[in-house]
Amino acid sequence: MKRRLFLATLLACAALTGARASAQEPQPQEAPADRITLEEFTRLRAAGKIFVLDVRSGIDRKIKGATYIPLGDLEAHLADLPRDREIVTYCS
Repeated sequence: MKRRLFLATLLACAALTGARASAQEPQPQEAPADRITLEEFTRLRAAGKIFVLDVRSGIDRKIKGATYIPLGDLEAHLADLPRDREIVTYCS
């Protein structure tokens, strides 16, 4: 069930990336419920409470300390993901 929710979140994130790029309204200051702020990300990462997963395709630079699995390959690597920490995905 968690894996299905995780995959649905990833797909929604990919779909929202294109929709957000076309929107003309300014970004809200608070993160939506399914996202975290940079400050929260920094705090959680420093505490070792999250697993950072970069799912972008065709990138030149990877995120330091993140695990890189392109979104198209994610289903084949689900067993490689930790079960003891929250997973924060970067998809834009």
